[in-house]
Amino acid sequence: MSSGAKIEQIIRFTTDAVGLERTFRFFQAVFQIISSYPAVFSIFLAVLDFGTAKAHAPAETLSILLALRQRMNLGRRFFRLLRFVESFHAAQKLYVSIAPSRQAGEKQQSTPAQPEAWLDVFARTFNGMYLLLDAPAIVSELKIAGFQLWSPEWDRVVMIEAQRFWLFALACGALSSFVKMQRLRAARPAKVVVDGSGAEKTRQNTTVATVNEKEEAAKIEERARTKKLHGLARNVVANSLDIILPGVVLGWIDASPGTVGLAMLVTTILTGMDAWERCGREVSG
Repeated sequence: MSSGAKIEQIIRFTTDAVGLERTFRFFQAVFQIISSYPAVFSIFLAVLDFGTAKAHAPAETLSILLALRQRMNLGRRFFRLLRFVESFHAAQKLYVSIAPSRQAGEKQQSTPAQPEAWLDVFARTFNGMYLLLDAPAIVSELKIAGFQLWSPEWDRVVMIEAQRFWLFALACGALSSFVKMQRLRAARPAKVVVDGSGAEKTRQNTTVATVNEKEEAAKIEERARTKKLHGLARNVVANSLDIILPGVVLGWIDASPGTVGLAMLVTTILTGMDAWERCGREVSG
């Protein structure tokens, strides 16, 4: 890709809703990591003092970092405020595509849907429930005095249930991608072998050009298959690591804020690559 196309891809990514949300999440994770590890915070403070040529109070700097982390989280909420509609719609479309159908009272024979298809339906449904319950939290995150949907106790209850649905969605998504990976590996096509004593030579209509075309097609198919495998593996890792975030809130996983920040940073990069690649395809074609 040329430098001009790369610049266009960057512009497309930074003006895309998903790309912006991932960018805010990246900075949120960075601020959380810096504020969670004393050694990292000390290095950041030293760099800040050197760059601005003046000393900064550690307590005040830490307070600013925590405030920036909260603002990044708030900014992300605007991008996903109504995303629950998209998740529910995707779940409904998937369900309709795999559910057995009947025509005019006749029993129609159909191939049962694969387990990963149902896992995808559950993942999108659970994600829709998470986004639906998480949407009202934007009111409390605004921190406007007197502006509250319900009591802080109810706010906590709704947040806990939202995180529970998110964890279920991530688990189903990771399982679905893992099963798809195994099926794709098992369906590896046989390599085209051409030698002088094989049956290919005895076929009068087979030419060297035809054999080369088959080999080239097999290479293209293998590259596409490898790329798909990498994408599925990326989804498995991202969803599995993201489980740490709701797991900590629910009390099911014991992890420090720094560990949560590191997991968030890694998964942000992994999931942001999907949006980055999509923007690249839009620019190139």
